[in-house]
Amino acid sequence: MKKNKFNPGIRITIFFVFFAILFFSLGLWQIERGQFKNQILIEFEKNITKNPSYLNANSEKWDRVFVEGTWINSKQIYIDNVIYGGAAGYKVLTPLQIKETNELLLVDRGWIKQNEYRDNLPNIKIVEEEVFVTGILELPELGLVLSDDIVTNAWPKVSQTKNLEVLANEYKQSVYPMILVADPVLKNSLEYIKIVPTNMTPVKHYGYSAQWFLMFTVLCLMYVFYGFKRNAK
Repeated sequence: MKKNKFNPGIRITIFFVFFAILFFSLGLWQIERGQFKNQILIEFEKNITKNPSYLNANSEKWDRVFVEGTWINSKQIYIDNVIYGGAAGYKVLTPLQIKETNELLLVDRGWIKQNEYRDNLPNIKIVEEEVFVTGILELPELGLVLSDDIVTNAWPKVSQTKNLEVLANEYKQSVYPMILVADPVLKNSLEYIKIVPTNMTPVKHYGYSAQWFLMFTVLCLMYVFYGFKRNAK
């Protein structure tokens, strides 16, 4: 009886090597991303349990801070297309003029539901008084822009992005390089949405990693099967 030898051929071998390396590398990359996201979550949870420190030039993203300043009612911004509880609405950013520096700090006061007609913006007026605000610093990415006109012209403005570089251009004075997500205990807070420090959880990354390794395993089995079957012919 003739014994089958393994001989898949050069073309199939090149195909196998290329995709095997690709699938295995993507699996390892997803594991690394999962570990990175897990570290972000650990640091975030550690920061939000700390006592707040006073906002300063050395404050970092996800730091818990407090600050004193005065609200500026006339220069508020609605962040459009924010879905919460199945309803469409806006995140409201209110500038706070910092007491010591007169620099503007954009404070995320929370979420407010959109009115029936989009031209009729919900009321976000606030008394221009000196306040004490605590919260978490964040630095949002550009994200998905759903309109060619990113920011409207008239105040209060409606923005399609929460990116700080874009928003800072709407003000004539210096803007602090991060946004403060105010604690829900703030007197003028709106609906509080819990901060999500990552756009994808570690579990999802590990799940994608398992899929890539499964594809790698299947590819290896197919390669071996084809190598023996081809030689048998």
